[in-house]
Amino acid sequence: MLFSNRKHAGKLLAQKLAAMPFDKTNTIVLAIPRGGVPVAYEVARLLNLPLDIMLVKKLGAPHYPELAVGSVSEDNEIFYNQQLLKELMIDSKSIDHQKELALIKLQEVGSVLRAGSTPLILRGKNVIVVDDGIATGSTMEVVIQVLKKRKVGNITIAAPVSSADSVEKLNKQVNRVVVLNTPNPIYSVGEWYGDYSQVETDEVVTLLKNISTIIPKYRTFNNAELS
Repeated sequence: MLFSNRKHAGKLLAQKLAAMPFDKTNTIVLAIPRGGVPVAYEVARLLNLPLDIMLVKKLGAPHYPELAVGSVSEDNEIFYNQQLLKELMIDSKSIDHQKELALIKLQEVGSVLRAGSTPLILRGKNVIVVDDGIATGSTMEVVIQVLKKRKVGNITIAAPVSSADSVEKLNKQVNRVVVLNTPNPIYSVGEWYGDYSQVETDEVVTLLKNISTIIPKYRTFNNAELS
């Protein structure tokens, strides 16, 4: 299946999710910026759920920056794909410098994308994590670590396209994985989209502001959540 754009993919993903049972009164949609936000927006809008972002950044292999061998979250949760590191004969210490730079970048990006709004409370909530595609699964691995640390309820991973290997791996760690297409291998997420242009900051900020009016009571923050 070829998606026209992220909006189209989000609508189709939302339709599949809508057919599944979940507690609407206790569920939050989390988007992986930036590409995951337009997809997640359609999911949140069509299912009438609140939307927030989960800030993570991939760590690329030396000399192959597009190949994710790990990822890090804004609150310093880190995941290394040990199997891939072993196959590439890479020591995780060789990408430690990336982690420090990534943390600084995530903090800067977070303040801009949230535009003064506060993160949603996740503790005890069921979450649907949405991205525009999953290749190695490294980003989702660190998201899962963060969510479990924050003591959320059920975790659903959702994406329009993912490698079959990643689906199998993630299924062992969460309650449910919902994917529309599972090619194996997946060479590029972008090849599944007619329009895979970069999502700009202004678009993310606008989408988050628009969706926050759906259930505004969720827009509170508990600092103890990260302790």
